Amino acid sequence: MPNPTPFDTIKLRQRKTGAENPAGGNEDTVTLSEKLGELFLAGHQRDDIYGVVIPLLMQGKVRVDFEGHSERLEMEDQTRRLPRGDAVRSYEEYVATAEV
Repeated sequence: MPNPTPFDTIKLRQRKTGAENPAGGNEDTVTLSEKLGELFLAGHQRDDIYGVVIPLLMQGKVRVDFEGHSERLEMEDQTRRLPRGDAVRSYEEYVATAEV
């Protein structure tokens, strides 16, 4: 079993909406590690994921547009936001130690 990372403790509210129903959608809660695993598994490139994670960690929320749907990710605990240098370092450590 892999060692837990700080990203395992960051909980996100995730709201997915489809192009045909932008006002609707479903909302659930995931950890940042789970979301990163989902993005890597879907074949997204490391640099593309970087472009999502760094603003999320710095601002506490981000909207991501995919083909056919969009997602809004928001940290449940906004006090966990990080300065840019810490956000970059955390992401690089995650990628170096995670099985992605």
